[in-house]
Parts: sequence; structure tokens; C-alpha cells
Amino acid sequence: MSKTMLLYKNVSALSRDNHKSLKLKPVEGLAVAAETHWMPVAGAEFYPSSHHYPIVFISEGEKGKEVITPILLLGLEVGRNDYMSKDFTWKANTYLPAFVRRYPFVIATQDTKSKDFTLCFDADFAGFNDKEGKALFNEDGTNSEFLNETIQFMNGFNVEMERTREFANLLNEYELLETRSADIRSSTGVPFQVQDFLLVSEEKLSKLTGKQLTTLNQKGYLGWIFAHLMSLANLPNLLDMHLANKKAK
Repeated sequence: MSKTMLLYKNVSALSRDNHKSLKLKPVEGLAVAAETHWMPVAGAEFYPSSHHYPIVFISEGEKGKEVITPILLLGLEVGRNDYMSKDFTWKANTYLPAFVRRYPFVIATQDTKSKDFTLCFDADFAGFNDKEGKALFNEDGTNSEFLNETIQFMNGFNVEMERTREFANLLNEYELLETRSADIRSSTGVPFQVQDFLLVSEEKLSKLTGKQLTTLNQKGYLGWIFAHLMSLANLPNLLDMHLANKKAK
């Protein structure tokens, strides 16, 4: 499954003709994200995210054509989101990622450089119906205020994800990323090893040229790097939640 389609089951293009009576009713809980232990995050979210989640990087593709993506680590076991309660509510007083907030909508494009997009939605989401909730279209077929607000949010998210791709490409170009494993301990001393994730090497960062540092700083990316490094202090907290959730089963 592609990173973009994570959480989605039945993606359909929104059509004014086919979905003129479609409404969106709020659904309690976020069960859709209960079984994902990671999700992509935009660089602009690094600051609020760094207080709650470990931010690491993953690499996909062959050498020289890698696609680097920053992610939030949500769990230490495949299929388990440790920020999710039994009633499918997100952990209280914790930043809710934009990747979740945009659901059940998603923007589809021909490619990452295309300016043409189609607004899509997960047709399997229980909140969609023809009777109650927020209308997507007005009676005259024009976009409802809710739909326009949704499109504005989705556009903003896509712009930030494009900026994040540029950031990740620079990290790769400057050879700042390295594969690491981390030995962590819970607050009660239980050991755990998180394996094979990418992070920014502080040693390599210190050896950048003045020009490279200036480029990162002027683009606002230097702060993102620091937020990423600070976020790694959340790994022991994540282990505490993981152990507590396993005990509660």
C-alpha cells in the first residue's frame, strides 16, 4: 500500500454529478488509524509533533533513486497504534497529525509535480450518506462551504508535503541520513530495540559547508532537523505506552 493511501480502503473520485446529495456525518472515534504503527508527517508539523512522537525517516526504492519520507512512529508493533485507546480515541492532549485530520478525503494527482488534482474520498467511511450531516454540495450543484474548507485544507496539506519532499531530498543530497538502531528502556527498566530507521547524523550535520547550512536555514529546514532530533527523546515514552497497552489486553 502506498504511503498516501494508508488508512484508505475504497478511494473514489468526488463527482458533482454522482455525489450531489452526499453528506458527511461525524463518526465517533478514529478506528481507521488503530492498526497503523506509523504515518507520514509534513515538516511543518515537526514542531508540535516533536513533543509527543518520535520522528524518523524511511527510505524506499533503489540506491540513487530513493524516496525519503519522514514519519511519526505510532507504535512498536506492526498493526498496533499505541496512541489509540480501546474506544478508538486518540491519546488525550496529544497533537493529532494532519494525515489523520484529512481523512476521509485525499487528493489524487497524475504525479508529484502536477498542479491538476482530483478530490477523492474513502467511500467505505461510515459517515457518508444521503440523509444527514454536512452537505458536500449546495442544491444548485455548487460546492458547499464545508467542501470549500476541505479543499483549502487539502491544498495546504499537499503544499506542505511537497515542501517536505524537497527537505528530504536535501537531506539525502547532503548525505545527512544514516541507518540506526536504538536500545531504549522503559521507565521501569524494560529494554527494547528499535531497528533500522533513518535519522540525521549530528556528526555529519556538524561537517556541512557554510553554504549548505545557509541553504537549510533559509528554507526553514534547520529547525525541522533540530525538532526531529529532539523528538527521539519520545522513544522511551512510546515504549511505556506500548507495554501498558499490551498489559491491558
